[in-house]
Amino acid sequence: MNRLIKILFVFCLLVLPFFFGTLSHARPPRPGVNFGWVAAHISSNGIHIPGHWKHTGSPVKGKTWVLGHYNASGKWVPGHWKYLRAPRKPGKAWVPGHRGPRGRWIAGHWR
Repeated sequence: MNRLIKILFVFCLLVLPFFFGTLSHARPPRPGVNFGWVAAHISSNGIHIPGHWKHTGSPVKGKTWVLGHYNASGKWVPGHWKYLRAPRKPGKAWVPGHRGPRGRWIAGHWR
């Protein structure tokens, strides 16, 4: 009986947390101060829209906020800034904003 209690104890400590870890959810980091969180919902035509950030501030000169959307292959693309007319920097390439390996937002930059 004592051995059974030890096995259950080890199971609860080592195995059970992995099941609850898959149920946890966190918002991605806020891209800026003028953003509001839109909770996950089902659109009027039955498509699941995951939670995402929406720009709520005044327009930014030379940029537009592209709302999160599904691309042609069906993958969710998070919202991001897009230049209306990208500035030119000879010998440089623009890297759009993206999430790094640890999920942190990396703003668009020249490389």
